[in-house]
Amino acid sequence: MSNAKGCTINQQKILTAARQLFAARSIETVSMKDIATAAGIGPGTLYRHYAHKSTLCLALVTDRVATFIKTNQVYLTTTSVGAAARFDHVIGEYLAIREHNMALLMNVEAGEPGRRQFYQSELYQQLCDLLTQLVRDLKPTLSKPACEFQADMLIAMLKGTSYAFQRQWRGRSQSELLAQLHALMVTE
Repeated sequence: MSNAKGCTINQQKILTAARQLFAARSIETVSMKDIATAAGIGPGTLYRHYAHKSTLCLALVTDRVATFIKTNQVYLTTTSVGAAARFDHVIGEYLAIREHNMALLMNVEAGEPGRRQFYQSELYQQLCDLLTQLVRDLKPTLSKPACEFQADMLIAMLKGTSYAFQRQWRGRSQSELLAQLHALMVTE
């Protein structure tokens, strides 16, 4: 077996083991050693692939978020509904992604001490570009930097801890959050 193929197999073992352990227990209670043991690999192999739990969590959600971004980029270019309806559609789907992956995304957003943060990742930039387009459609007189700022702030408002606080402590449903974001962002 080639080294590249062995690397891919180990990554799949790691991701499968992490997904299963995180489903059975909370992310916080699963150690990197637990993941290595469940994957049947040594800790060194695990750390070569994922130096920190947040990078492992990012790997688990990257495909889902990337699919969300691509799907909604196509949606924005092919739909004929108004800007407010496009906003509601895309943000509604983003809230669903956040809900389904809340714990993973909170871990990703916490980042690694001394390492590149989620906000500096390519995935974040793609998400920001998508939301910048939404803001630009809603507010065509705003400059590109102003639209980017509002997109960044929209993402920040929905960051894991903020989202979890609204859902769990304030008891707001996804539809209530969407209605509040609509009221905040859409000027009709």
